[in-house]
Amino acid sequence: MLSLCVLFGLTAMPLAAQIRGSGASSRGSGWWLSGGAGSVGITDINDGATQSRWSFSTDPMWQYRVTLEKASDEATSLGVAVSYGTVDLTLVPFTTTATATPRTPTTPLPGACALSCAAQSELWSLMGQFRSGGGAGFHTLFDASAGVTSLRNMHVRNAPTVAIGKPTGTLDLTGTIGAGFGYALSRHLVLALVQDFGIGLHAKTNLPDGVGRSFKMRTTRASVRIGFGN
Repeated sequence: MLSLCVLFGLTAMPLAAQIRGSGASSRGSGWWLSGGAGSVGITDINDGATQSRWSFSTDPMWQYRVTLEKASDEATSLGVAVSYGTVDLTLVPFTTTATATPRTPTTPLPGACALSCAAQSELWSLMGQFRSGGGAGFHTLFDASAGVTSLRNMHVRNAPTVAIGKPTGTLDLTGTIGAGFGYALSRHLVLALVQDFGIGLHAKTNLPDGVGRSFKMRTTRASVRIGFGN
C-alpha cells in the first residue's frame, strides 16, 4: 500500500505541474508597443468649408505612428494606433477662373489663395486596430484599422500666421487594411514592414453638386514592435 501511494504521488506531481502551466497565460498574450514612420500618399480632397480642392504633394509625406496592442495569443492582437505628420498641399478654389479677383476677408479662403496657393497642414489619425500574424523569423502580417483622420492647423505654406479654415479642421471617418512582413529578432522584438490602403469620407457640407467627398490613402510604413508582460 505504501509503495502504491508513493507511485501515485510521483505521478501526480508532474501532472499537476502541467495543469498549472496550461492555466497560465498563453505565450504571447501580453502587450505590444510599437513605433515607426511611413510614407503617405493621399488623393485629392474636396472641402466644402473652404470651397476648394486639396491636392497633395507627390513627394513622400512622412507620418509617425505609435500603437499599443493587447495580444490574445501569439498571432492576434487588438489595440489603438495614433499617427502624426506634416503634409504639403495645394488649394484650388472650386470657382477659379483666369480673371478671378482677390477674395474679400469674408470668403472661406484668404486673399493669398484667390487663384490657388501652397499650403501646409498637420495630419492626425486615431484608429482602433486588429492585427494578425507572427512567429519566429520571417512571417506575414495582416492588419485592419478604423477610426478618424484630421487635417488641422492648415495655413499658407510660407506664411504660418495666415490660417486656412478652422484650426481644428474636420474629423473624417477612415478605414484601412494592410499586409506585410515581419522579422522576429527575439520573442519580444519584431521588425515590421506593412503596406496600407485606406479610404476616408470628408465632410459633405456645402459641397457643389456632383463633387465627391471620399478620398484614398496609401501608406508604406516600417516599425519596431516591443513585447512586454508575456
